[in-house]
Amino acid sequence: MRRRIHQPLCVRVVGRLSALAALGMVAAACNGDKKPEPTATAQRSQAVTATGRPAATPAPAASSVALPTPKKPPRKLCVGELDRPGKPLTDKPASRASAPGALAVPDKLRPSAQSWTWVNFWAAWCVPCKEEMPRLIEFEKKLGGKLRLVFVSLDDDQRQLDDFLKAQPETGVRASYWLKEGKEREEWLTAAEIEEDPELPTHLVVDPEGKIRCRVKGAIEDADFSSIAQIVGR
Repeated sequence: MRRRIHQPLCVRVVGRLSALAALGMVAAACNGDKKPEPTATAQRSQAVTATGRPAATPAPAASSVALPTPKKPPRKLCVGELDRPGKPLTDKPASRASAPGALAVPDKLRPSAQSWTWVNFWAAWCVPCKEEMPRLIEFEKKLGGKLRLVFVSLDDDQRQLDDFLKAQPETGVRASYWLKEGKEREEWLTAAEIEEDPELPTHLVVDPEGKIRCRVKGAIEDADFSSIAQIVGR
């Protein structure tokens, strides 16, 4: 009968570890050259530029969907003013300017018994004034005989005014009243209850009886058409 030899514990443990190591080598050989996926920490450590600085984290892509611009609600013009008694429009004469061949305005600004009169104070140097002119002309056409446009220039330089009128197309503003700086302008603005150096453009809304019913400051926008149509439709 053969006697069984008992190996020390440390020898048995080392043997088993060697076997496990051998199995690991076999598994690695089976997997070929496949490399393990780097961890997030390893990826960050590898993201280094040629200068030795960490590469910048790319910003998230901006949304390509444009958000709609909210529309401004149409403003209400002359609120609370139309129910008050108006002041008569001045009957003082004013200077006039017109392009060659254009129909000149009358010597006096007279109201129309058949329509409302929209008096536009403007100047050739005023960008908002020039931008709104085609819009006002279009409004006058849409409202037929209910609205009449009158332009009153507050230019100091007559040459600048004349050059502007000459450059306008046949459908543009080619004739205008012109309040020269001094007594003429002062009397007109005082009668209309407009400050001496008004914001331009400024507008007077005159009823068929020739009374000023309201004043509007600032440029007229497309959205103002409905409000103007309500005024002249009273």
